[in-house]
Amino acid sequence: MFKSKWQWQLLLMLTLSTLLLGVLPAHADLYWESEQVTKGVKGQPEGPVIMKHYYTNKASRIDLADGKIMIMDFDKQLIYRLDPVAKTYSEMDMNEMGGPKQKANMPAEQRKMMESMMQSMQITPTDEAKTINGYKCRKYLVSFMMMNGEYWLSKDVKGYEELKAIGAKMAKTFEGNPMMKQMNIAAMMDKLDGFPVQTMTQVMGGTITNTLMKMEKKSLSDDLFKVPSGYTPKAM
Repeated sequence: MFKSKWQWQLLLMLTLSTLLLGVLPAHADLYWESEQVTKGVKGQPEGPVIMKHYYTNKASRIDLADGKIMIMDFDKQLIYRLDPVAKTYSEMDMNEMGGPKQKANMPAEQRKMMESMMQSMQITPTDEAKTINGYKCRKYLVSFMMMNGEYWLSKDVKGYEELKAIGAKMAKTFEGNPMMKQMNIAAMMDKLDGFPVQTMTQVMGGTITNTLMKMEKKSLSDDLFKVPSGYTPKAM
């Protein structure tokens, strides 16, 4: 299903963005760092790596463990994948993901598999609780497009109550995206109640664990969410 590792990286980013965009307030910028530990995932470095996350109400950016950068521009409905070493970038229209044009270029078996996965999202709250890095968390089980995971969510992360102010934004952001619409983002938002302090995801035969290490509310430059000058376009 996934032709390259950036595709499941994109899915992980979309999953996290689904939760965070729905709670991001109109005037708050967020920066946080998480520790990612990867085990047994082909093409990914083992051991701990610090991931950097930048969020505004207009765009998001994640500096990935492999050195690549993923940017989502919510206003333009575009996703960029940057390679700082090669100074190249790829671009994808969010509204075309899972749409008729993309499906038309897929073999029938692959198209059928994608449609099945788009309807397979399941979120199950549990009564399990524990404290992670000082945050009281509740465990949720999440199944999402060939990925199974544990989400430990907390309402104790600084500013979380403020972040809930515009909880419907994520559904509006992706209302033109057939894939996200079919996966019922609004329902996902209702079930995921808290900030993801720790996520443990099974993907491609291995596991990826992300743990919140540092959180800040501060003003972020718009330049963080733009393709730098000198980068050349590259096909996805």
